[in-house]
Amino acid sequence: MYKEKKVLVIGAGWAGATASNILKKNNFEVLIVEKDDEVGGHSRSATINNIIWEPYGAHIFHTNNEKVASFVNHYGLNRSYEHKVITKVMIGGEYQTFSWPPQIDELKNLKEWNKIKSELSELPREPHGDNFIDYVVSMMGKTLYEIFIEGYSIKQWGDALHGLSSRFAPKRIELRNDGYKRLFRDKYEYFPEKGVSPIIKNILKDIDIVYSKELNIENIYDISEEFESIILTCPLDAFLNKDTLKWKGINLDPKYFETDEKSTVSDSYVVNYPGLEVPYTRTIETKHATQQKVKGSIVAEEYPGTNDRHYPIPTPENIYENENEDLKNEISKVLKNNVIFAGRLANYQYINQDQAILQGFKAAEMILEES
Repeated sequence: MYKEKKVLVIGAGWAGATASNILKKNNFEVLIVEKDDEVGGHSRSATINNIIWEPYGAHIFHTNNEKVASFVNHYGLNRSYEHKVITKVMIGGEYQTFSWPPQIDELKNLKEWNKIKSELSELPREPHGDNFIDYVVSMMGKTLYEIFIEGYSIKQWGDALHGLSSRFAPKRIELRNDGYKRLFRDKYEYFPEKGVSPIIKNILKDIDIVYSKELNIENIYDISEEFESIILTCPLDAFLNKDTLKWKGINLDPKYFETDEKSTVSDSYVVNYPGLEVPYTRTIETKHATQQKVKGSIVAEEYPGTNDRHYPIPTPENIYENENEDLKNEISKVLKNNVIFAGRLANYQYINQDQAILQGFKAAEMILEES
């Protein structure tokens, strides 16, 4: 195999798996090096007592892109699903349950309703604000922000909250008045009955993978000369053994409950807890989504605040986004290979699974165009 037909891919999440699949189909020799012992990246699934759960939080696949939908359908991700989230708010010592995003009709029994109604009447025609807090308050008013958003955001982002950009808010936060209870409005929405990992294994069938090995700028030279191109999907500061970017990590604490084969424990697959009376942001019971027929269930509490590189922190000034571009330039200068960056971590972007797949498409296309 000629060197120009050999590609090294670092990371076996959606972006790396997609690019590898396309290149393999085009007769490239592909080697994936994955730091974990399983494929799937942050979308991966796992089992406890044969019960499927998600170690990095809930991942529902949704997209409006026909090409992406066709791609995942081909590899078995085609089971339709309607994702609905609920929020439990502590009021008067008891939890009250609301839809997420909140529906105005459900709020009229709140003791703060008159204040909420007044604030809603004074909102601008379009939400605005450079930082996250100002934007969300301009969307729903201060009272609803305090009830549904503030505590959750403090737990999720910590000290970074006040410097957080508003850019991702329009796609993640809404106030609704239409009765539509599903979280997403995309044309295609799926949840695999056996979790994401088997889907990505199908995508990577017949592709060589080295597990439990973390490549970085120091040890990559041992193999990099064999390859014309390298696709990086890992955090670039970690790859360079630096600590220049800021991230927010999460930890899932799975708890086993005895149930019969059909029963679940919590009220929904995802239940948000925006209040500060509990330290976790939400609970995730994947059995709701898989409809797995198995005795027992796993309810995982999601705790933010770890040092892991899971969520980029967008700022109004693009501080870390700009730093990430500098890291890309540094890596491209040091490595003699054709280097391409793809995925949430390498591009320091807060993106969904379908967007990661699109970046995998693009990475493969860039290499095909060069060949």
